[in-house]
Order: sequence, then structure tokens, then C-alpha cells
Amino acid sequence: MAPNPEWDYLVLTASNALQARAYEAQMRLRRQAGLLRGVRQVMVAADPGGRRVGSGGATLLALEQILRLEGGSASTAETLLRRLRILIVHAGGDSMRLPAYGPCGKIFVPLPGRGDGPLPPALFDRLLPAFLQLPAPPPGQGQVVAAAGDALLLWDAAGLSLERQGITLLGAEASPQEASRHGVCCIGGEGAFSLYLQKPSLEQQQRSGAIRTNGASVLDIGVMSMDAAAAVALLRGFGSQPGQDDPFGLASQARCWAERGGLDLYREICCSLGSQASLDHYVRSARSSGSRWPSQELEGLFPLLHAIPACVQVLPRCRFLHFGSTRQLITSGLALVELDSGAAPSDTVLSINNTFGPAGLIRGKDCWVEGCRIHATLELSGRNVVVGVDLDASLQLPAAACLDILAGTSRGGSKVWFVRPYGLEDTFKDPASQGASFCGMPVLDWLAAVGLPPEDVWDAESIEAQRTLWNARVFPAESSPAAFRKWLWMYDPAGATDAQKQDYLRADRYSAAEIAWLADQEAWIRRRMENWSFRQSRSPDSAR
Repeated sequence: MAPNPEWDYLVLTASNALQARAYEAQMRLRRQAGLLRGVRQVMVAADPGGRRVGSGGATLLALEQILRLEGGSASTAETLLRRLRILIVHAGGDSMRLPAYGPCGKIFVPLPGRGDGPLPPALFDRLLPAFLQLPAPPPGQGQVVAAAGDALLLWDAAGLSLERQGITLLGAEASPQEASRHGVCCIGGEGAFSLYLQKPSLEQQQRSGAIRTNGASVLDIGVMSMDAAAAVALLRGFGSQPGQDDPFGLASQARCWAERGGLDLYREICCSLGSQASLDHYVRSARSSGSRWPSQELEGLFPLLHAIPACVQVLPRCRFLHFGSTRQLITSGLALVELDSGAAPSDTVLSINNTFGPAGLIRGKDCWVEGCRIHATLELSGRNVVVGVDLDASLQLPAAACLDILAGTSRGGSKVWFVRPYGLEDTFKDPASQGASFCGMPVLDWLAAVGLPPEDVWDAESIEAQRTLWNARVFPAESSPAAFRKWLWMYDPAGATDAQKQDYLRADRYSAAEIAWLADQEAWIRRRMENWSFRQSRSPDSAR
């Protein structure tokens, strides 16, 4: 079998310019280390103005940017795209469910595995080879692959073909219960793709014929391949009046997409596909899955989108490992170790790119410890996540306690370290008024326990529905990373002294949302590279 032709473009999408700069730094490291072979050009594309345009919007804007680089116009777009292979990996996101890795983004979350490569392994490094090995279509057809970058996909792509015209979705069998949290492809008796359902209930799956004779449904794994003709049909369908540097007029549309909650590949596009899709099904499916697009516009889009040929390729074997939440770091990390080693690990402490002094030791179970420098005993009670901590004296954390230390800049511009204690199951994105938790107890109860009025935590003009742990100013900043110990009482505010509470009320406090902007991304990368270099240069005992 002839090898696949190389990819002309690898595009990583980002939610804003700050995240894009962090991704560019990570990609430079990988280019310099020779880890991006098989790719001619690498791009990072940020949502314009930091306004979220959705996976579909980001895909189309990336394609238009490539067309500009290639000197194309609306009239020559299909001809140009027919000679290109483009891989777009969607990696934008606020990391609300994974605050410790906001500086790197979910796609660069470190993964377990000692390895001997030049860089510490990350989710991206496990995902990319699988994407690059996707088969090419026939010459002259062109290929644009859009893939989600928020989960590790472990698949068997043997026999996979992407030669069909139009859009090809990749699917995998799963229980109807699991499929109900994803997109689902209905496949007829002769293997034809008939309908796309977005997060359907079990009843909807049964009614639509999504459940196969073996009792499984086919869920969409978040990877689609389209040919040049399909890509141009989407560009034209969602474009407007072209400009000099805007072949399809997408730039003027981006603000509109953002105001509507984004243009989603699966909600606004895939729900129109399939031989049995109707206008009524399209509008109802898009609406029920959160689309804010006016019905009149959806009605106008349907005939254009439905005319694009579409099919589904069902992979014989595929497994997802999600690293999108703090809890999933532990569960998916342990599952990955088991898959890589072929056996369940006897030691369930996931020690990832840490360095150890002679007295350094981790005791515990079902824990994730990453990017730390450990010179004393770290005693973990279970289900803990510890990131970026320098440990010079012994430390014990209660069950489900998380701690991350992050270098950054204060509002006044001075160098600080943000101290973030929280609970494994804390919900950063849910409103505090609906019971969101902090350090394992309701946020509002925690604030009351320390005597902190809500108006000192959230902006006065914010409404209750917008008041979340993500934008709550609860995390103190310190001038030294070793000062985290003075805030360990935050796991149990009822046991805090009056002096500790007064110190907290006077402290320079920040929200996770602010920290995402004020974090020192270069320092984050530098720390990991220094740890990795130390581990590679020392004996296994000192780099365990």
C-alpha cells in the first residue's frame, strides 16, 4: 500500500488570542523537536476578537484563511482545495472544568507515560499520529478533516475509507445510554446514513431506528472528512458579501455567529444530513440542542446543506478517554496506564513529570500529581489532584482535595503565584445560586463560613445566573510559591481561626477567569521542560 501523501495544513483552533499564543509556543517546540513530520504548514487560528464562533465557524474561518494564503478567491476556491489536505483540530475552550490546565488548554494536558522523547507527552501528541494516519481520498478530490481535540481516541482504522464524495462522519458503536450524550448516526438496513440525532434520548433513538439489532447505537466520534466540493458548499452557504481579503464574506458573519452562540458543526450542520432528514427534523434538532439561530435562517440553510452527500464509516473498535475535567484526569489517566501496560496498575498514584529529591515521596491512591518538585512526603488521602507544587516539607491533603500553584502577574503587574485549593467535584461553570460547590461545599455556604460578602466576590452588576465559581474572586495570590500552606484551611473553613479569616478577607484574591489571562504561560512551559530535562538526565529513582 502506498503511503499517504503529507498534509498541507495542520490547523489548531483557539478560543482567543491569548490561548493562540500558548498553542503557538507548544507547536514551535514540537516543530523544533521534529514531532510534526508529515505536515507542510502549521497554523493556529483564534476566534476573532475572542468571541466564540463555534466549531463550524472556526472551521470555515480557518479554510478562508488558508485560501487567502494560497491566493484563492471564491471562484477558484474549489480548484485550490482539490489539491490540498487540511487537518483542523478544534482545541478552543475555557477549561472551566479543568482549571489547573487553563494555561496549556485541554489539548496539551500532560499524560502519564515516562517515555524518552524530547518533550513531555501531552494529549496532542497521542492524538496527532492517529489523525495524520487517516487515509487520503482519490487525487484531485481534496480533503478537509475537522476533529475534536478534547478526548483521546483509541481506534482501529483498518479498512477505513474516505473516498466517498461529500461529508464522511466517523462513528463507533456504543450503548444507547452513552450515545445519548453525543451525536448519533442512524444507519439503514443497507448501511445508508439516514438521520443525525443530537444528544437523543433513548426513546428518540428507538423511534428513529438508531438502535441496531445488536442493541448498540452509532455515536459520532467527533471526526469528519469532507471533500473540496462539500467544503466550498459550506463556505458559500454560510458566507455573505465577499470583500477584498474576505473571499466568502465570513469575517462579517463571525460576529453574528458569536451572538447566536456559535455555528456548530454538529448542531447547525450535521442535523441537516442523512437521506431521511427533513426541514422539520433539522429545525427541531438544532433547536433542542441549543441553537439560537433564527428559524427563518435555518429554513434557508436546509436545502443547501441537505444537498451535500453524506455517509458514515463505523470503526470496528474505538474507545474514548476524556481528559476534560479534574475528575477525569484520574479516571482516564489510570485507564490509559492500563491500556498501555496491558494490566491494571498496582500503584494508582499517577506521577507525571515530577522531580524528586532524596526525601521526596508520594503516598496515596487514585491521585494525579503533575509538574511538582517533591523533596518531602506528600500524603494523599485519595482522589486528589496536585499540580505545580514545590514541596520542601511534608504535606497531607484530605480526600478529594485539589491544589494547583500557578505563576503569573498581579493586576498591578508584579510577579505572583496563584494558590488554588478546590474540590475534585467542584463545579466551576454552574451558578452559585444553583448549588455549585467550592472545596466540597456550596459556594454561598463557603463564603458565609469565612464572612465574605458576595459583593466582594462578584461584580455588582452581575446577575445571579452569571455568578459562578469560575468568576468568583476566591483564590489568593502570593509573592512566593511556598506560601500556599497558609491557605490550606480553605478545605475546611469551619476550622479556620479568626486571624486566618481576616487574612483571607484582606488578601489579593482572583477568579479562575482572571487567572486564565494573568497566568505566565512561558513559565508554565518552562517548568515542565525543566522537570522533563531533569528526569531524562537522572537515574530512574530520581525521576520516578
